[in-house]
Amino acid sequence: MCSKIPNGRLIHLSTKENYWCQWIYQFAHEYCHHLINGTFTGDMKGLMWFEETICELSSMFHLALFHSSWSQSLEGYQNRYAPSFQDYLDDLLSKHAQLISDTHHPEFLRNWIPLLEQQTYHRDYYNALSVRMFPLFVGNPHLWKMILHFGDMRQWDSLEDLFQHLERYATVDYVHSLKELRLLLFS
Repeated sequence: MCSKIPNGRLIHLSTKENYWCQWIYQFAHEYCHHLINGTFTGDMKGLMWFEETICELSSMFHLALFHSSWSQSLEGYQNRYAPSFQDYLDDLLSKHAQLISDTHHPEFLRNWIPLLEQQTYHRDYYNALSVRMFPLFVGNPHLWKMILHFGDMRQWDSLEDLFQHLERYATVDYVHSLKELRLLLFS
């Protein structure tokens, strides 16, 4: 978890031994919360489900980056460990096959919203949404800039309103990808 402390933020990880994949997975998730810069109250209201989805996506994205980088490394230990990043990522990308399949149906998100708006975590749904969005972020890493305009996700009542806000601040290097993301979620 990521929590506020008097002079900044503290990221707590819960990993076992030196399992680098788990370290990267958890740190990328929590650091994404830090960059979004919400209030860290712990309440699951507003669009916190979307923030959790984006943070799950961050974990996937960074595992892919590490795999790519370490696969090309001249360091023997990095080159040998690189496939572990891909294996960990592959597990995440196929973890909830039925829910992932559901994301290809029209208006899937509209059907999920009542569940996602509950004040409880639905990590399986966050994972499925992240898997669906993953290719857009890999295709255009500039799309990550959108998180700098989220603010406190507990204050947003509608994903449509958030996307209108995001499109106002989008720069030319990712505005098209943001529109693709919107289409993916709302069609």
